[in-house]
Amino acid sequence: MNNSIEIQSFLQQLKGRRLVSFGCEADILEFIFEGDFVLHAMGFSRVISGNDILVTTQDYQSWDEIESTHNDEWVNAAAFREKIVGGLVLSALINGVHDLKIMLDNGIVVECMVANSYPHYSDENEQWLLFEHTNDHSGKFLTVYNKQIELT
Repeated sequence: MNNSIEIQSFLQQLKGRRLVSFGCEADILEFIFEGDFVLHAMGFSRVISGNDILVTTQDYQSWDEIESTHNDEWVNAAAFREKIVGGLVLSALINGVHDLKIMLDNGIVVECMVANSYPHYSDENEQWLLFEHTNDHSGKFLTVYNKQIELT
């Protein structure tokens, strides 16, 4: 495990950045923030507005297994994209079990929760990943697995 101060410092670089793009890739929710910071949410993740869950990775389970975009995740992402995109990050917090909560000034909350459904004896699975997208691949990567977290 990396130094928690380094991890918090990296995460705090999101503060004040605008969410410029939101979409789906398979059963991953992708968020792109100003300055080429990218969040891939692949564990149990959701986008909330008020008391309404707009999009969740669980919606991908409705997939018809024919076309990758035929599921509620893609439908809801398209339906609510304009409401989600555009907000500035007010806070980005990670708790002791590596759940992530990002609050935007437009009332949107992004949550990436480490799924407890993975058995303790199974291989580590990526839950969410925050990285700096650079052309030379020199940006940092914060990768959260079931039980560990890495900053590289």
